[in-house]
Amino acid sequence: MGKDLRGFLKQLEEKSGSGGFIRITKPVEAEFGITAILQKLEDRNKFPAVLFENVVDKNGRRYEFPVLANLFAARERLAMAIDSTPRTLAEDYTEREKPLAPVVVSRKDAPVKEVIARGSDVDLSKFPIVTHHTMDLGPYITAGDVWVKDPETGDINCAVLRIWASGKNQMVANWNPARHTNVIYRKYLELGKPMPFVTIIGHHPAFYMGAQTKTPCNEPEIIGGVMGEPLEVVPSETWGEEFMVPARAEVVIEGEVMPGDLEVEAPFGEFTLYYGAQKLSNVVNIKAITHRKDAIYLDVFAGHRDHLFMDVAQIEAALLNRLKWVARGVQKVYVPPSGCCRFHAYISMKKMNDGEPRSVIATALTADFRLKHVIVVDDDVDVFDEEEVLWAVATRSQWDKDLLILPRVVGTRLDPSADETLTCKAGIDATKPAPPKPFLERISVPEEALNKIRLEDYVDENTLRGL
Repeated sequence: MGKDLRGFLKQLEEKSGSGGFIRITKPVEAEFGITAILQKLEDRNKFPAVLFENVVDKNGRRYEFPVLANLFAARERLAMAIDSTPRTLAEDYTEREKPLAPVVVSRKDAPVKEVIARGSDVDLSKFPIVTHHTMDLGPYITAGDVWVKDPETGDINCAVLRIWASGKNQMVANWNPARHTNVIYRKYLELGKPMPFVTIIGHHPAFYMGAQTKTPCNEPEIIGGVMGEPLEVVPSETWGEEFMVPARAEVVIEGEVMPGDLEVEAPFGEFTLYYGAQKLSNVVNIKAITHRKDAIYLDVFAGHRDHLFMDVAQIEAALLNRLKWVARGVQKVYVPPSGCCRFHAYISMKKMNDGEPRSVIATALTADFRLKHVIVVDDDVDVFDEEEVLWAVATRSQWDKDLLILPRVVGTRLDPSADETLTCKAGIDATKPAPPKPFLERISVPEEALNKIRLEDYVDENTLRGL
């Protein structure tokens, strides 16, 4: 049997150390109720995946489907999805990011075809689409993995986009003008043809990880590689074998984007923890919706760890692979939540000379348009420990010579401090001088003394747990 969302949830329930999984059976409103509970958990520094089994609208009407949220909010769960660890996500993701062709299954073997709605039967309002934040325009699909097909190459591009559920059979989708979705849309615009637009909601987390690869390719093949098995696909309802869709998804929405059909969309709470401003975005006319009889509606808590961690493995992997071409001594890359998992990168390395960190900084800052600040440290500093990184900045850098600034370069328009898309980027070399130049030694307790001591022999378990 192929991998899917419910199989992963079963693993979560059976396995400890996954970052947690809980079920909530009391009625919870899709408008703000779900996110209020997630916020209360976050306030206690708790980030479990949560299955809301009894979701209602503001009139108390119960939805047919449960909502799963916070699935991506812990690195432990991302690691579990690809048989990795939180500290080796980037390296293990890289090993899996290799093409593996999808396999076609029959409709009877495709759970996503259990219920099919076309034409006038299409109704988005039957799904518990969540409204997340105070000023959001309305309910947004936030776990929608969008597939569009390049009319020239036939390759499928995948992207997780924000999608406003604007009506019974209509959505409004926002995408970045600099990204692949827009490149493909421009081709349809030139052809004067509608762009097929498939939105997948709910699948194994490795599916979503592969779908956000930073490598231009036929992305369903990368999804298979990251999942560790070929992705099962089935002909769509609207285009048949010309456009295949994931067979083991929870929900698939098939629609078309008409050239130049735009509507005002947003505000919407974004990854920056600010609201994205209103803008004209593309209207999607829905042609068909297929789903499992007992579909699980997957939501991503926008602007929080559930959103931020979704593609950290891919960002870190892309940076790590690029930087190793510049300096073979690069060891680890970490994009922390303190920088929205987009704006900051901490990089450790064994440098060969004093110029290497500056080359690494310059490369990193231009490798990802969203990245603003880079700190390079020695390999004795744990990049996953922010206190250690800032200690290295405090004790190993002099900013008159170790600060590299790139003014007025392209960043993301979602950065509220940027001038439209222009931003200032900077990096700090917080490494010791390269040998043979001397530098002070770090303090340490002797290793042989540490090996002799078991803390449990001196402090009982109950006391340790209560600390």
